[in-house]
Amino acid sequence: MLAINLAGNFSASDAILAGIVGGLAMLVVMYGGRAMGMTSMDLLRTLGTMMVPKASTGMTYGIGMMMHLMMGAGFGLLHAGVLHAVDPSSDGDAVVVGLVAGVVHGMVVAGMMPTMLTTMHPLVKSGQIYAPGPFMTGMGKMTPMGMIMAHVVFSIVAGAIYVAAVG
Repeated sequence: MLAINLAGNFSASDAILAGIVGGLAMLVVMYGGRAMGMTSMDLLRTLGTMMVPKASTGMTYGIGMMMHLMMGAGFGLLHAGVLHAVDPSSDGDAVVVGLVAGVVHGMVVAGMMPTMLTTMHPLVKSGQIYAPGPFMTGMGKMTPMGMIMAHVVFSIVAGAIYVAAVG
């Protein structure tokens, strides 16, 4: 195992880039699950229609992608901060930090997203998008596990890129 040294090396630009790449990796997991029939959740459409419910498909997905990557950048900063706070001494320890952070983040999102969607999303409120159900199970029984796994992938990918850049 390689020792990593994060002390005093915080880099916001590297954390943002790591978060964006982690967000893209997360989409691969989410849309892979959708392609396999494990979930009906269409994250980019859901995010886009939350802001512009009547926009064209391209605009909806573009806005959804922009929102998702902005959140990825923000969580990349947060994840880099966690890595600096924990200061893992090896790449393996950094992966464990990513694993734990991803599981916690995924569980929180799966728990909070149904409330957010049912109270704020105009198409869910009008019945044009199915209600998410508890822990997003209204979009498929495997959706909560897929969300957790997608967040684990985000955390590990974003952490690996960040540690490679500054560690």
